[in-house]
Amino acid sequence: MRLSRGPALALLLGLLAGLAAFALGRRAGPSSPAEPAFLTGRVVAAEGPLAGAVVRLKGTNVATSTDARGRFRLPRSASPSARVTAWHDGHLIGGTRLRPGPLTLRLSRLPSHDHEAYEWVDPAPRVGGKHNCANCHAEIYREWSASGHARSATGRHFRNLYEGTDWHGQPDASWGLLRQHPDGSGVCASCHAPTLRDDDPALFDLTRVRGLPALGAHCDYCHKGKDVGDVSGLTHGRFNLRLLRPKEGQLFFGPLDDVDRGEDAYSPLYRDSRYCAACHEGVVFGVRVYSTYSEWLTSPARRAGLHCQHCHMAPTGKMTNVAPGHGGIERAPRTLANHRFFDGGLAPMLRRSVRVSATLRGGTARVKAWVEGVGHRVPTGYVDRHLVLIVEGVGAGGEALALRAGPTLPPAVGQELEGRPGRLYARMLKDFEGHSPAPFWLADSDPLDTRLAPGKVDESAFAFWGELERVRVRVLYRRFWHEVARAKGWPDRDLVVVDRTFSAR
Repeated sequence: MRLSRGPALALLLGLLAGLAAFALGRRAGPSSPAEPAFLTGRVVAAEGPLAGAVVRLKGTNVATSTDARGRFRLPRSASPSARVTAWHDGHLIGGTRLRPGPLTLRLSRLPSHDHEAYEWVDPAPRVGGKHNCANCHAEIYREWSASGHARSATGRHFRNLYEGTDWHGQPDASWGLLRQHPDGSGVCASCHAPTLRDDDPALFDLTRVRGLPALGAHCDYCHKGKDVGDVSGLTHGRFNLRLLRPKEGQLFFGPLDDVDRGEDAYSPLYRDSRYCAACHEGVVFGVRVYSTYSEWLTSPARRAGLHCQHCHMAPTGKMTNVAPGHGGIERAPRTLANHRFFDGGLAPMLRRSVRVSATLRGGTARVKAWVEGVGHRVPTGYVDRHLVLIVEGVGAGGEALALRAGPTLPPAVGQELEGRPGRLYARMLKDFEGHSPAPFWLADSDPLDTRLAPGKVDESAFAFWGELERVRVRVLYRRFWHEVARAKGWPDRDLVVVDRTFSAR
């Protein structure tokens, strides 16, 4: 019997489809059903199922929370590590590999008490060292090593002010806490050398600091913080950052909730400005020497939900793996913070933040100064830091014009700039006899604060004699007062933040 062309073609196509299905069936095997679209399972601990645990496909933003019975249902998606992790408050992070069927993730509880006899881990690389930070986290260690945290106990400027020495280590007649207020010499160690033990003589004399405490605020200390106590500034550093050190094994807190090595715990504190307040808000001898946290509390940044870490630990965009070759996985660069704490350095951050403008009319220049993208006053940090705004009027023939009216710089800026047109943005401490500037250990508690504030513009008018053709506007950043820097022989006195010329045309 002969089939017509149409039915013959249909039969042939059907046979081919059947053969293809048979081949696929043999390849998949009779017991391999289609992979489900969701992962299911539960999260448990010794006390039973854990409700509200965060379950995540490791290295992704695919996450969910467990229900009242500890169960979860998670969309199946590609994972860089093919692992599922879980975290719950009070527990270490746990994880398991992806496999068929419901998953069970068992979490271990954190230690119930801080073990004060814990031996701190050296962050420097060491062959055979099990927990030396740089052995696995080489890039993070490199960034931290270039930060102020790594030099908090030994930095040259700090030690000169603390000891009363000059740049070359020689005694001088300028400011020195150890010499001028020896009874208060232990106040610095709580933040600058927080891993000193109570029986270490360096606690009250940092010239004697040795070993790991000399590394300042190092990796192991910072990643043992479970919570922060008082944020008003009355308690500082090691007395304020509530530590959780293990008696056995190891424990590290951090900002990632899917690091499941068995010794890691997640803490939202590491993305919260409260963490920074432990050291960066400080009332010392009745003087608010550090006020960065309280400045942030009233800033537009805080109202926008931005914390200190958004700027000071902004990802560089270069790092994709925090522990390459040592169990780390590839991650989106935007999820990995920098540990230098200044994006590109102090100078670039200042230059991105401080803005000036000037308008010229007749013989008068109206100069505005403000800060952008900043969550605190500028400058902030140590009380003596300040900005100097200098305005120079230039005539049509290029000659310097004398000031007719407007603000001038005070004696605190030094003889070279005193009396010139400009503004000083600073907290000016004075001693109990009214002399200023004064060191915080000899000062009263009511400084004049003229620093630039986020969301506000400072405007000043400068009138010059003669025909004003243009003005040159400079802003200098100074870490310390001119007389102190000169007495101590510090070579890095001025950092030029702004240098712009504005024309009348």
